[in-house]
Amino acid sequence: MSIPARCRIWLVSSPDGPPPMIATWVRIAPPPSRIAGEDNPDSPAANGRACPTLARIEPVRHCPAAVRIPSFDLYGETSAWQRPPDVLHCESIAARSRLYDWSFVAHRHDALHQIFWVTKGGGRVTIDGSPHGFGPATLIFIPRLTVHGFTFTPGTTGWVVTIPASLALPLPETPLILKVTGPADPAMLSGILATMADEHDHDRPGRAEMLAAQATILAVWILRASHGREPPRDSARRRLMRRFTRLVEEHYRDHWQVEQYAAALAVTPTHLTRVCRMVTGKAASTLIQDRLMLEARRLLAHTGLRVSQIAHELGFADPAYFTRLFTARVRQTPTAFRAAAARRLQAVEPG
Repeated sequence: MSIPARCRIWLVSSPDGPPPMIATWVRIAPPPSRIAGEDNPDSPAANGRACPTLARIEPVRHCPAAVRIPSFDLYGETSAWQRPPDVLHCESIAARSRLYDWSFVAHRHDALHQIFWVTKGGGRVTIDGSPHGFGPATLIFIPRLTVHGFTFTPGTTGWVVTIPASLALPLPETPLILKVTGPADPAMLSGILATMADEHDHDRPGRAEMLAAQATILAVWILRASHGREPPRDSARRRLMRRFTRLVEEHYRDHWQVEQYAAALAVTPTHLTRVCRMVTGKAASTLIQDRLMLEARRLLAHTGLRVSQIAHELGFADPAYFTRLFTARVRQTPTAFRAAAARRLQAVEPG
């Protein structure tokens, strides 16, 4: 395998998992006695420092003690419907980790990618049931739908960037752990993230365009750093989900039904819905409506279009029906949501 000189790469593959079942469940089991960081000379464990561990994730079929894999919009926030959507979210690792005792249980994000850049400290990450130790100068990419959990060494520093999957970026389709070893690369990556964090925290003209441009720079950096790696293992379910997601992006304004998506993907509607439930915990029809409502929230929060114009933009012939649907899904009328979004955006510190 050809690997760029500046990076040492751990490839993280998503296992095929169990045969089809209605939903994905996990049993939280005690962690293995062997610390995953022992094979990693840069991890806290290998350097004689304590390395907290996460529980293993084991797929199970029927277990009364099983728990549903939580699906978070952003770090333990199970519903973000009432938040105005931003281009991306950028914050320090410590900002939220301190609130959760530096540990996050296994979870996934239905429509969000995450990028972690660790500058100091380390910890342990479990990705689709596979544990990995990590130390400083490590970049971790977690694509949407990937089950993952973290335990950071207290005091770990760095950034975490959360990016909507709908933002078209040249990001990998599978998880990556990159150990950045080049003499200049860690400083360059820290500079990219620091600039992004500063832009995110201020309300300057062109903020959305700047954040999108910085996200593209970061994605291209990851693409170049991981160039030449062997293709990771994949599963038929994830491939189908990626194809379905791409089709939803193309046709959500056309109000395609599940049957139309299934026909375009050459599968049955039943199979498509089953795979969607297995991977995301949601039905295919729910994912389609989620994408439609995300765009509605964006247009309400960031444009001056009238509600009737937004309804037309999203393919609704009847603005009243759009209002009823939005209110039922978001639990706020479009007008109330827009007002709340305006107040929230005005609260952002001016630059």
